[in-house]
Amino acid sequence: MQLRSLAAVIAVLGASAPSLAQDAQSEPETLNRLLACRALSDDAARLACQDEHLAVLAQATESGRIVVVERRALREVERASFGLNLPSVGRLGGILRRNEADEAAAVAEVETLEDGSTATYDASGALESLVGVPVSDVSLRNGMLRVTLSNGQVWDQTDSTRLPRISSRALRDGVRADIETGVLGAHFLRLSNHPSRRFRAERVQ
Repeated sequence: MQLRSLAAVIAVLGASAPSLAQDAQSEPETLNRLLACRALSDDAARLACQDEHLAVLAQATESGRIVVVERRALREVERASFGLNLPSVGRLGGILRRNEADEAAAVAEVETLEDGSTATYDASGALESLVGVPVSDVSLRNGMLRVTLSNGQVWDQTDSTRLPRISSRALRDGVRADIETGVLGAHFLRLSNHPSRRFRAERVQ
């Protein structure tokens, strides 16, 4: 793997989960020193520099202080935890974005997933919305909707928006959900059979 590619797939896991974000900002110095070897014009000096810092990086990965993961794996974790209050997970896409900040200007991205839905990441790399996620079940609990998605996520309605009951036939025909992040960590959900009615929801599973 080239050094440039390596920079895009390194995430640092600290001794405890709550320190993930802090460690992710401090540990990349190990990698930065290795990458800095490229600036040496003398071939022998450059190779010696790379050998030295590759050894340090290898020791860090073998000890578990630095873990090498793919962007895809990080984004899968972020999508799976979307809507849950998990500060130890943090904005994983943002960690990757900071690693690449010197190579390209940050821009929003849209990724198409296997189930036909799309995930949108903001300019910081954080997951902003999931659009067109297949719905497997919709039920009523105390007059509020509970929406179960095909990916296993369960969302409960938390506002007073009135929504018609969804029939089994509609579910068989295919209902999809759009989920987007609002201000102060709020989330809003919209079902494809009633696209004009957006309601506030919280992830419960």
